[in-house]
Amino acid sequence: MQPTHQFRRLIATVPLSCAVIGLAVATACVRVPELEDRLTPDLRGTAYPDLIPLDSALATSPAPAKESQAIEQSLEARAARLQARADALRNAQP
Repeated sequence: MQPTHQFRRLIATVPLSCAVIGLAVATACVRVPELEDRLTPDLRGTAYPDLIPLDSALATSPAPAKESQAIEQSLEARAARLQARADALRNAQP
C-alpha cells in the first residue's frame, strides 16, 4: 500500500507546523524587560482591579442623536438665562 499524494503533503507539513508551534511557545516564555520595567514600584504592589460583569460594562447608552439633542436644549436654556440676566443688568444701570 503506497501513501496517497495528500497523505505525503500532510506528512511534509508536520515538521513545519511543529517548528512554528515550538517557536510560538518559546517566544511566549521570553521575559520582555521593556514592558516589565515600565511598572513603578508602587504599581507592582497593587492588586488587580475587580472584574465586573460584561453586561454592566457595556450598558446601553442613549443614542448620540438623543444625547446631543438633550445637550443642545440644556445649552439653549442656559444661554436664554444668561441673556435674561444680562438684559436685567443692562436695565438696572442708570
